[in-house]
Amino acid sequence: MDIPKYIGDIHPEDYIKEMRIYCNFKQITNDDDVLKFSKLMVDSTIDFPSENIESCEDLIKELKEHITFLIFKNSSIRKLHLLKYQLERDGGDTPKFIAKFRSLCRNAEINDIDRQKHYLYYTLPNDFFRNEFIKHYDDIKTMNDLVICFERTLNEYSRFILNGSVVALKHVATGKYLTSSIKHYETGSKNQLVFCGKSLRDSNSAWTIKCLQSPEFLPYESIIYLQHNNTNNFLEICTDRHNLSPVSKLTEVSCGSNNNYSDYTWILDRSKPESKDEFLKTQDIILLRNKYPDYLTNKQKEEILGCKDIMFTVGEDEYQEVYAHSKDNIDEYDEWCIELIE
Repeated sequence: MDIPKYIGDIHPEDYIKEMRIYCNFKQITNDDDVLKFSKLMVDSTIDFPSENIESCEDLIKELKEHITFLIFKNSSIRKLHLLKYQLERDGGDTPKFIAKFRSLCRNAEINDIDRQKHYLYYTLPNDFFRNEFIKHYDDIKTMNDLVICFERTLNEYSRFILNGSVVALKHVATGKYLTSSIKHYETGSKNQLVFCGKSLRDSNSAWTIKCLQSPEFLPYESIIYLQHNNTNNFLEICTDRHNLSPVSKLTEVSCGSNNNYSDYTWILDRSKPESKDEFLKTQDIILLRNKYPDYLTNKQKEEILGCKDIMFTVGEDEYQEVYAHSKDNIDEYDEWCIELIE
């Protein structure tokens, strides 16, 4: 263990703390000896009246009055100005950020809670964080309150499903995940299968959710599309061919690369119309609605994604049928629990 040296690049209190640890390690317990080592290891370019120093507390006071400490404090303030929080999903590290923020406040000797709130506010990554922070601004009285507010806001934000997130859709009534694979229907469109698969999600039940109307959060009633991660094809209904599902003979749902925009776009609906949630969050119960022009009737048609415990076969394998049906007959078999994967 090397003996600490003070050159003005740490807080004087931290320097004395490190010296005490070193002396304790070396079994030096006398306060006068600790003080002697502390004075000797101050860099020779940092001058102070050593004859007036009778304790480590006196030494800390003298070091704080030296110009090097002013430089150290101002540098810490500048680092606070530059400090920005990076979300964990973008590679950030929250404990390290909080430790850095608290350390810089201490090094800059910013003890006033209003100043601490000011500096933390400008580290926040987006308007959601800033708006939530402002809601609780007057309730924050201490640094611990500040950190607790930050953590609660982060937990709330982490529940949001953002544009480009990878999600899974669990069918509420049967507990199975919306799934696709490289196999194809033997009837109808003969496109890539869509079915309800296992009770535990796997790579075939992972979908990327995208929205052209929103850069980040996904508002309810917005138009989204779901891209199957393993095959890159889109969840769709082939509206121009009126294909029927294998068993129930409702509208077939498949995965494809159809360029017909209305086929693979879905409207994000709340399962409970009275819900006041504005944006989509993980574990929300949702409905997926497709709206498209019916070329047979020349009218707009709206259908809901659904599933029942109805099985169909492709080759020798059985699959649980997924279909779309008129939005006039919505029931519990149309509800999906959306789960954030990443």
